Amino acid sequence: MIVNRILAASVALTVGGLGALPVDAASPQRNLDVYRVSPLVENGKIQALAVEVRLPADADGETRMQLPAEWGGGERLWRFLKDPVVTGGQLSQPDEKTWVITSKPRARLTLRYRVVSAYDGPPPPDSPNYGQPIIGPEGFYVIGHTIFATPEDRETDLARFEWDPASSALQLSTDLTPLQRAPASISQLGPSVLMAYPDTVEARRDVGGAPLTVATRGTFSFSAEAFADMAARSIGAVRAFWGDGRAPFLITLAGQPAPQGWTSYRGSGLDDAFAVISTQNTKLEDYRLFLTHEYLHTWIAERLGGAIDGPGEPAGYWFSEGFTDYYARRLALRAGLVDLETFAAAWNEALDAYATSPAIGANNAQIVAGFWSDRAVQKLPYQRGAQLAVLLENRLKSKGGLDRVMLALRDQAAKRRDTSRRVPASQAFTPVARSVTGVDLAPEIDRYVSRGERILLPADAFGGCLTVETLTRPAYWLGLDLAETDKARTLVGVDPSGPAYAAGLREGMKYLGRHGGKPGDSTVEVGLAIEENGKPRVVRFLPKGPGEVTVQRIKVPTALGPDARAACVKAVAG
Repeated sequence: MIVNRILAASVALTVGGLGALPVDAASPQRNLDVYRVSPLVENGKIQALAVEVRLPADADGETRMQLPAEWGGGERLWRFLKDPVVTGGQLSQPDEKTWVITSKPRARLTLRYRVVSAYDGPPPPDSPNYGQPIIGPEGFYVIGHTIFATPEDRETDLARFEWDPASSALQLSTDLTPLQRAPASISQLGPSVLMAYPDTVEARRDVGGAPLTVATRGTFSFSAEAFADMAARSIGAVRAFWGDGRAPFLITLAGQPAPQGWTSYRGSGLDDAFAVISTQNTKLEDYRLFLTHEYLHTWIAERLGGAIDGPGEPAGYWFSEGFTDYYARRLALRAGLVDLETFAAAWNEALDAYATSPAIGANNAQIVAGFWSDRAVQKLPYQRGAQLAVLLENRLKSKGGLDRVMLALRDQAAKRRDTSRRVPASQAFTPVARSVTGVDLAPEIDRYVSRGERILLPADAFGGCLTVETLTRPAYWLGLDLAETDKARTLVGVDPSGPAYAAGLREGMKYLGRHGGKPGDSTVEVGLAIEENGKPRVVRFLPKGPGEVTVQRIKVPTALGPDARAACVKAVAG
């Protein structure tokens, strides 16, 4: 079974939850912009979204509208905004990502455009790039960053949101609902999710006095109520750590069919929501760490200083994604969402993937360059950053641990929230750690992040009853080109010196598929199905190649009494 868990980078632009901002009559310079969304329906099918923007023109009569550009791996997102029409002014387009409206100063303008789907059909479950509009034929699932054109240099504008189902049966779930009641900062439009289908099911929970809404679409092996119960426990555990965050929250879960051999769940943490796309064969328990990870993004990195702006954003993913993985596992164990065995299994999967990654030696500059195009590079900041957090926790243990630094980062960022002195969290981490603990962590950051050196955890890295074992095994090698074989459906690149050839496989044989095996692990037998003399046959072999790879894994004692287990959990999770 191949599990594809691509956690897209969080790009949250606001901090204050769903709180609406009143229109201040004493501040007439604050413009009010109204955004109206409705589906375009033809023959009972959703063809596109219609977006209408009503806003005052700039004081000089030239209003520049910034179109969506890049977000979550989606590039040139302006491609999906079509047919702009303006009432109250004249429209021109000086470049692909800007619309300019010329009018009388402060004239009332109405801009209308369509948003079309980025996909011919549903998005592929194995795609690293899904930060693009998903529209039709039954409904839509979009992120605000990908559909809304906003006026340039008007960050103080207020926005109101309107939804028009246009006589359709669509049921909209969105974190923009409060903006239907009262206008709020226009910055809330981007980090928002809008999901609308006729069969959307919503479940609601109270988490520490704040409402949680869970909206699901699709047929899963669990109910929306069960998913909401799990989400509430996860959110409660994270809020208990940070000591705040009591604001309304929305989770949207859209299901898609599962191709044979695939389980995929992918999510984007937004400011007051997170959006999930998942194959419908995913089990409820598979979401435990995933939900915890995504909700942690409400703080990491946004409320700790935010992400690095622009194309260099992946340079900080060792912190925003790797540290989030570290805390997701630790807090889930602390809250009893997972047991020691599940905690260790999650770590062992990550440690194995890291050890066998073809990108293991990539430095941080190479991660920035290849993050959205190379899957191995994309996973590396998660793997590397989580292990780095373990090392730093041990280094800081006598000084209050990593928790002390993270809470100090939160407090510093809160003081700077309304100023221009915002420092991205990944860049603020080292000076804050030095300030509150007196320990300089810059050498570790340079060694393992900037230069990309291999991390090997010490045997006692996790404490308690857990130990880290270091093993070697033969390098993984099939002896053929599996990617090209998958495309051609015949065996390609069979090396006469490799294990596939030794098992009897030959170039050009008709390929039917893979059976079993574990990518990267040469100790697990793999089977390749071929057709020979008109009959199917599975050829099994160990994918052992030349050389060795060093891997690490966490070992849990086989026999632990209740008291010893509780003591171990406390020592590991804090």
